[in-house]
Amino acid sequence: MAVPSYLLPAPTALGSYFWNYLQTGDLLLNLWTTLKEIFIGTIWGILVGLLLGYLMAKISLIERLLMPLILVIQIAPKISLAPLFILWFGLGIGSKVALVILVVSFPVMVNEHMALKQIDQNYRDFLTVLKANHWQRFKTLESPFAFAAVMSGVKLSLTQAMTGAVIGEMMGAKSGLGYLLTYGNEMYDINIILSSVIVLSALGLILYYLAELIEKKILYWR
Repeated sequence: MAVPSYLLPAPTALGSYFWNYLQTGDLLLNLWTTLKEIFIGTIWGILVGLLLGYLMAKISLIERLLMPLILVIQIAPKISLAPLFILWFGLGIGSKVALVILVVSFPVMVNEHMALKQIDQNYRDFLTVLKANHWQRFKTLESPFAFAAVMSGVKLSLTQAMTGAVIGEMMGAKSGLGYLLTYGNEMYDINIILSSVIVLSALGLILYYLAELIEKKILYWR
């Protein structure tokens, strides 16, 4: 039995629609919006994760106060937090960036926190004997030990950043690939939905391999 085209178009028809959609520039403009959200949110998410991870590893009071709250926020489904972020930051790029920061910062924070906690006490005692100051400890001991773990967290974060941006766009946005998915669903246009899915899948693969490449280049000794 033939499948209706409004449910699943033929590959040739979808390919033709996808190509025409690219040529109009609308698809690329929405892709650019999502990329901006991912890029800005990832940069800030990494910085926030590094700061929180270091503070919690060094100051036990901050760890006891913040870790339960952070865990609760991370356990909550991101799709349930998106409306709250939209209420706080509006329908523009701010709410999507905030959601990306949320999903990106956690893996970086946890990996750095665990790496710093696992440093052998003998190394710390040795630096104490040498009368090393805080900067010298950070430069010669803590940074080298935590670097590989942080890079693993960044690699995981890059793939999650796209998910955070798309969830935010689907809940409320003026543009972006997640917005196209919602728009296609409302218009019952399977071509828009599938075109967006194709671009998102390609973007996810690119981000994953980009993260792998960065990890191999930086951690070249592994």
